[in-house]
Amino acid sequence: MADESHSGERPLWPYIVGALVLGLLVVGFFFIRDLIAFGRPAPEFPSLADQPDPALHGTVAYFAMVGDPKTQIDSGCVRVIAASGAESKDVLCLSDAGSDTGPQLAFLPDGRLEVTMFSWPVDQPLVVAWQKIVDVRTGAVEEVPAGQPPAAPSAQGATVTPAGEQIIARTGGNEAELALVSADGAARTLWSAEVSPEYSIRAIWAPNWEWVLAYDGRLLVATVDDPAVIRVLVAEPAGLGGWGSTEPRMATYAVTEVDLVGTG
Repeated sequence: MADESHSGERPLWPYIVGALVLGLLVVGFFFIRDLIAFGRPAPEFPSLADQPDPALHGTVAYFAMVGDPKTQIDSGCVRVIAASGAESKDVLCLSDAGSDTGPQLAFLPDGRLEVTMFSWPVDQPLVVAWQKIVDVRTGAVEEVPAGQPPAAPSAQGATVTPAGEQIIARTGGNEAELALVSADGAARTLWSAEVSPEYSIRAIWAPNWEWVLAYDGRLLVATVDDPAVIRVLVAEPAGLGGWGSTEPRMATYAVTEVDLVGTG
């Protein structure tokens, strides 16, 4: 009788095997999805080098390891470029930088460019190696006396306007987004895309609050119109030393609202 009472019960092993198979399929799906995502190229945007926009005002400074895309001349210099994309020029070459790290760049209120290089002792934080002030218009270079430069890297730039509008750059998983948040908390997506998991983007306002400078391995100019327009200003900015992943505060690019180079 005992055998007959259990004769109608179904064995558990098919359910266990089915659950295992389903789990493996789910894990496999996400693994393949992420594997494909790792090979996903960076988002494509139009180039301001190919089609300058005279409506964009301001100047961006960055370190150019490779040559100007128009002249193909190798640089290794701090370069300034019109936000319009129309013209650029080198203002301070760092061929003697040695093992220094940087450069950290910041525009002063009078339009001159502050260039700071750091040294990185073993197992120690960054310390200032030297600082120079460059008059972008004239090319004059001023050595800053030791002890006057900042003790640590400075912040990247403003992300909130005086009116309270905030630019937010988000990356997570396989998605990236630029969003504009108004003072009352209302958010508007300027751009979003599926990206590689290693992709990252950050953004700051230009000081005239008319456009946004973003960095994703390239320097991008984003207008905040509806719809927003994003274009590549510089395809290959660079830097010296190993600061990139460990010192995100270092401002290796800078922006001013002043037109310091010709607009073509």
